[in-house]
Order: sequence, then structure tokens, then C-alpha cells
Amino acid sequence: MVKKSLLVSAAVMVALTSACSNGSKQEAKSDPGTAPQQSQQTQQPAQPAVSKDPVELVLYSTAATSEEEVKQKYSDPIQKQFPNIKIKYIKKAAGTNIDELVAAGQQIDIYYESVNFFNTVTTYQLGYDMTDLIKKHNIDVGAFEPTMIDYAKAMSKNGGIYGLPVFTQNVILFYNKDIFDKFGVPYPKNDMTWDDLQELAKKLNRNDGGKQYLGFASSPSHTLRANQYSLTFLDPKTDKATINTAEKWKQIYQTYYVTPSADPGFKKTMVEALKNKLPYKDPFLKDRNLAMIAYLSELDWAASGSEGMNWDIAALPTFKDLPGVGSSAYPFYWGVTAQSKHKDEAMEVIKFLTDKDYQTKQARAGTMTSLKDDAIKKQLGLDSKYKDKNLSAIFYNKYAPMPVKSNYEGDAQKAFEDATHEAALGNTDLNTLFRKIEEGANKAVDAVKTKK
Repeated sequence: MVKKSLLVSAAVMVALTSACSNGSKQEAKSDPGTAPQQSQQTQQPAQPAVSKDPVELVLYSTAATSEEEVKQKYSDPIQKQFPNIKIKYIKKAAGTNIDELVAAGQQIDIYYESVNFFNTVTTYQLGYDMTDLIKKHNIDVGAFEPTMIDYAKAMSKNGGIYGLPVFTQNVILFYNKDIFDKFGVPYPKNDMTWDDLQELAKKLNRNDGGKQYLGFASSPSHTLRANQYSLTFLDPKTDKATINTAEKWKQIYQTYYVTPSADPGFKKTMVEALKNKLPYKDPFLKDRNLAMIAYLSELDWAASGSEGMNWDIAALPTFKDLPGVGSSAYPFYWGVTAQSKHKDEAMEVIKFLTDKDYQTKQARAGTMTSLKDDAIKKQLGLDSKYKDKNLSAIFYNKYAPMPVKSNYEGDAQKAFEDATHEAALGNTDLNTLFRKIEEGANKAVDAVKTKK
């Protein structure tokens, strides 16, 4: 989590607030992939001129994406599209954390991150309202999933827009078909409710030949942050914990963590093998005694440790009072920074990455599009090694709304997340546990505020 306490030197502050743009301009080549959107903007001025002079754009993310992935997915396609633009990627590591780079005066032209993007760019004064750039470069924000754009506008200052979603993820259900086959239990389906899943999980919580099998678990951090009721840890107006004011928190904890762990064998495994923690990646990928896990729709994750395992996916189960609603989206936003001296070039790069042609290619390779275009969604994974998986699961549910969040949301997360394990063990009733969450979250926020 990005630290919010940072004393920036006057020199650095000047660097952060300067925003000059290139003077030498030539007309850029139009992008055929965006033609359907641009046809609706015939009254817009001609494509903006962008310098053909050599330009180096510094790309950074707190996501610590591997250099190989950045090269294959971003740098090489960008270089092919814009031969004069060189992407210099700085990978997050010791010495290159965001606070260290900003304090050292390192210029960053393009920054990307998941939903914490807006907090980071605001904290480190990298946020830049791209509204005018978006208009100038003829980018149709109506082409994106509305919930992602609504969130971007709500989280940017003064109704601006600091970032555009380039790709996204959501929470889905992964399952080990071998375990289901072993016990003759039918596979999960896309249209399950949480009650349906709990019944499946009960049939898979069993000890066989001395090996304890576990029915279902979830990634607490992702299921909490992208929960289906769009609850936030903090009230964005008061920065106070919502655990005792938003009534649906009890249903979330009960459904995601308490009920699935009610089996005695499940609890015994938590205590004896998992150090009082809920099952997570290792029981699914390595030990292979966890039948189902709710996790982000990152298919490479499942493949990373599943050699020889027959796995597949299904849509996240839904609540009866929210039919057809899955998790909220988990988009990665890209933004031109306030300090960039090459804002037009950086904007053209982001435009290229959100263009229909690029988005289609990435979707076919297995990356979820941030566009609302159903034709692109239907091509998800067709050129990937996952084309035989149940890829319809990923877009089966509609997104839950992305709620406005406090800038201290990340600081409150630990109190909420730590409590999921306690809730699953069942040694403390939820009312008592929720008071503990409230106290811990509020103290964490107050501690950060006092350091500012």
C-alpha cells in the first residue's frame, strides 16, 4: 500500500506541477480500430498533430509488472505503432518505490495502477485532468464500460478524469475438476447462487485416505474490495469505518467466509496446517486439496501452478437479492501525469491502448477488455491456451457498481481483511468482531492523518 506521508522538496514540487507540452507537431495517422467511435464525432476537429521527433516516455506502475510482460504487451506494440516513441519502463523495486522516485525528481510520463490509481496520483501530485486531452485526441469515453468511467470521474478532482481503463479483471470461480470427479460431484455452473455453491462445498469438505479436502475459499482482499454489494471500508465523506453502519457487511462475511468454513475438518486444517488462516493459493495450486476458490480472472495465475491439474472456471455465484450481479470491475487505469513534458504523445499512447483494434488483439490473447463492445468480449481467449476453458464465465454477470472511495480506503483494509480469518474460525461472534474491525480501521486512518 502506498504510504501517504511524504515531504517533497521545493524543487520536486516545481517539477511535479510543471506541465508543458511539445511544440513541434505533425498530423498523426488515424487509427482504423476507432473508426466506429470517431464516426459519431464528425464535428470534431482533425486529428491532433503529434511530434515525429524521437521521444522517450517513462512508464511506471506500483503493480511491479514484469519487464517481460511490459515489453510484450505494451512497449513492443507501442513502438510498432509509433516508431519515434521509446518506452522506458521503471519497475517497482527497492530504490524505485513511488515515494523514492518522486523525492528524487524522476519524471514519470505515464502511470498505471488498479483501483488505487486515483489515491496514488493524488497523494504524489501526479494526477492530471485529461479532459481536454481526451477531447483533443478524439477519444470516445462512451466506448468504455460506464461503471469504470463513472468511477474515474468520481475519484478525480473537480469532475475531471485522471485516468482511462486500459484493461480490467473481475472475481470469478476457479475449480479443480479432478476433485469433483473423484467424489462424483457435478461441476459448478455459471448461474449458481451462493446457496448453490454452499451445497456443493459441503459435499467436498471430506477426509479421504487421510487427506482433508476443502470445498470453497476465496481471496479476502479481492472479494472484499470488489464485493457484490459495492460496499466500501470507509464512508468517503467522514473517513470512518462502515462495518457497523452498512448492514450488508454481515451477509458478506457470513457468505464468503463463515459458512464455507463451518465444517470441522475445514477448521482443523486452518488451525493445524494454515496457521489460523483461510485457504488461499497453495491449497488450490500446490496441495490441490481445495476444490474451489474465488479469485481475480487472471487465467495465467491458475495455470502457473496447475501443471497436470484439470481446472476450469465458472461465474461468481450471485446473491438472491442481486440476480445477475457479479463483483465490481477491477480495472487498471492509465494516466498522463502532471509532470510529463510530452502529454500529447503520452495521450496518443493511451488512445492506442484503448483502441478497438488493440483491445481486440489483447482480448483474443486472454485479457479482459475495458470497452463495452460485446463483439470484443465474445472473442476473449480465442487465440490463447485457455480457449477450451469456460470463458463465458468471465463476462456472464454484469459488474457491480464501483463506489466512490475515501483516499484512506487502503489504510482501513487490513482491519477488514484480518477479520475474515477470525470470522472463519468462529471463535468470536460477528458483532464483537465487527467492533474490533471498526476500532482497528479508524485507528489506522487516524494514524495516517496525524503523519501528514
